[in-house]
Amino acid sequence: MKKIICLLAGVLMIASVAFAAEMITDKDLPGLKGTWEGMLAWGISGAANSNVKLEILNDTVPVSMKLTVTNVPDVVAWRLGAMPGNLAASSEEGEITTQGTLMFVGPAKNYLELSIVNARKLNGWYYYRGVKGDLTVFKK
Repeated sequence: MKKIICLLAGVLMIASVAFAAEMITDKDLPGLKGTWEGMLAWGISGAANSNVKLEILNDTVPVSMKLTVTNVPDVVAWRLGAMPGNLAASSEEGEITTQGTLMFVGPAKNYLELSIVNARKLNGWYYYRGVKGDLTVFKK
């Protein structure tokens, strides 16, 4: 009996995490427009987190954005083939996916995918030049 209860509790915990994010629709885009700031976690062992600023520039599809990452660690810059310091990326082709996320796809299959946690918080996942990681930003 204890095993069944533990298994049920585990399934419910996983389901609650999976459904924690809200689905993004066209109606949400005006609330997403603006500046968001937070932290980006590098998917490289030993790399520190970096500050990130996400600017969502319009409220219609296709969505435009600008992403600025500051204090890129040396080990990350080396892996990306970039200079340490700041990185900037932009896209004018953001789309709402069938899963209810906001997806920006760049050259070489780089991407940034965002989910709404609440009106003031977004979580995201990215793949950039072979590096995978996540970010969390808050509305300014």
